[in-house]
Amino acid sequence: MLEIQNLQTKFRTDDGEITVLDGVSFRISKGETVGVVGESGSGKSVTSLSIMGLLPRTAKVSGGEIFFNGENLVGASQERMRSLRGKEIAMIFQEPMSSLNPVYTVGSQIIELVRNHTAMNRKQAREHAITMLKLVGIPRAEEIVDEYPHQLSGGMRQRVMIAMAMSCNPSLLVADEPTTALDVTIQAQILDLMRDLQNKREMAIMLITHDLGVVAEMCDRVVVMYAGQVVEEADVEQLFAHPKHPYTEGLLGSIPDMDKEEEYLFSIGGTVPSPGQMPPGCRFAERCSKAFDKCMQQAPPLFALDDGSKSRCWLYESGDSAAKVERRGDL
Repeated sequence: MLEIQNLQTKFRTDDGEITVLDGVSFRISKGETVGVVGESGSGKSVTSLSIMGLLPRTAKVSGGEIFFNGENLVGASQERMRSLRGKEIAMIFQEPMSSLNPVYTVGSQIIELVRNHTAMNRKQAREHAITMLKLVGIPRAEEIVDEYPHQLSGGMRQRVMIAMAMSCNPSLLVADEPTTALDVTIQAQILDLMRDLQNKREMAIMLITHDLGVVAEMCDRVVVMYAGQVVEEADVEQLFAHPKHPYTEGLLGSIPDMDKEEEYLFSIGGTVPSPGQMPPGCRFAERCSKAFDKCMQQAPPLFALDDGSKSRCWLYESGDSAAKVERRGDL
């Protein structure tokens, strides 16, 4: 359904253009949930905005291709992208307060979307909006439909965003931290809802999240991003059981283990390099205790391994998935 090939996205700055996404490639099939994980600044949200054609004016897709059902969206007209957004590809944004229009009721915003993409009249669209609000667990939907975003809590606004995204039965849902503003109970309900709607409609989901617990529960495959590149891709069970990239292993190692009495929580030292100051070799090398001379000098490609996974690490240059990456306490 979605195939991204060698995607490059650049931003204009006072110091010139900087590359934020550098050769990102992955695919999402019909009915599949693919998790995209990584630290803040790794390029996850920029990838989603590149797909949606919603990059800020200072940014542009400078290379690569984005195929949706065989159609290349790179270079597509704004009119074409508007016809796809909301209907075929929908997005749940990370911050609902900045995504909902504060001067219109939540119902009117859903109604406008539905009427733009369907043949419903205003009365039918309003009934559909109420139905969608009920579907995402909003109480008093008949009243909430006439309220403004500022009258709702953060969790309620996020539910409205999900209702809006689902309202036209999209083929692909891009969810950027969809449960960030919600407490644990509501988060579980929303994830169950997304899974239920996906099963009924064979919808594909691109799930951007920091929460590896959500990834383990929701995803079929995982794409790990670091410093604007994909560093690992694998089936979810495979990734959790046998991470292939030192960065992935570090992320998994930093998850608190309730069964172990550890005095200190494991963490990855250092920070993600700035987009304008990338090192010449592996971008993770300075934070990796497994790095050797080649890592500092040459940037590794994304190696395809014999078990079907991929890893951007010189440890797997041979393509042998059995190369050993041990937990490193000194990262």
